[in-house]
Amino acid sequence: KETMASKLARQFQTLQEERTRAFHELEQHHRIFLCHAPDYEAGFDEFKIGVSGVTEKFQKISKEIIQIKETLAKDDSTTKLSDMIERVQDLEEKKLSTVVDLQLASQQALDNPGDDLCQKNADLIRTGLNKLSEDITETLTEIRYEVVEVDPPA
Repeated sequence: KETMASKLARQFQTLQEERTRAFHELEQHHRIFLCHAPDYEAGFDEFKIGVSGVTEKFQKISKEIIQIKETLAKDDSTTKLSDMIERVQDLEEKKLSTVVDLQLASQQALDNPGDDLCQKNADLIRTGLNKLSEDITETLTEIRYEVVEVDPPA
């Protein structure tokens, strides 16, 4: 019989996969938008609609994850799991704002081909984004171990 902790952890993992797909979708909308360079106006409405749809997905996912985290926080045996999920949630929020920064920096670099500073800025942000992604992956691994700890397989 599956425990509440493992059931909630599985729900969290499913939501986390949805969030990853939403990030890919956001990236795709931005790539399409950049194809309109230098006439961004032509693609802006389409981009705005796409981003709005992805934003709604992010909000829905975050809301559900926060509910899971709060449910786990109520039980002493799963507070550590709750804290780890909260850490992922915080990292994912940072990741989202960093992705937006990177999109702006990439657009700036594209619009100013000879400007090394623009390219360096984009590269620096990309490095930060990679570090955030590693931290998220690491925490997700810790969560998997913690679930086994809380709910050992029969």
